Amino acid sequence: MIEFIIDRIEKGYVNHPADNGGETNWGISVRAHPELKGRMKKLTKDEAKKIYRLSYFTPAQIAKYPGKVRLAVFDGAINHGVKSNNKIVQRALNRLGHKLAVDGVVGPMTLAAVKATDPLTFLATYSRQRLELFKKHEDYSWAGAGWEYRLFLICSAS
Repeated sequence: MIEFIIDRIEKGYVNHPADNGGETNWGISVRAHPELKGRMKKLTKDEAKKIYRLSYFTPAQIAKYPGKVRLAVFDGAINHGVKSNNKIVQRALNRLGHKLAVDGVVGPMTLAAVKATDPLTFLATYSRQRLELFKKHEDYSWAGAGWEYRLFLICSAS
């Protein structure tokens, strides 16, 4: 999954003046990782993989999700932050009739609800939640097409 994100979605170094994430390399932004300020251009792919694993994959408990939805939820954790993405997951499940607290903590109830839901139905509802957030974002006018492409690519690969 990390290889897919790096190779198909994020690629290499970017420093778009309108991006409030600042410098980004392999999808790792200086805003989310200020410790990389001044060396973002030199961030290696292997270092980026380690950051993805330690900052997103493990804290978001991606390994506990059913296989069909892992890539999408992992991408959401990267894109929105782990706790915010956990809330997106919970809101999506509540739209599907579950009654979860939207607290940003993925525990046994959230995981059980994901596992009890048809993966395609979950992916469609979860992706819709993400798309709604993208459209509300102040940068949607210039970045929205790329965000939508990312979302569709992730759904296609899931």
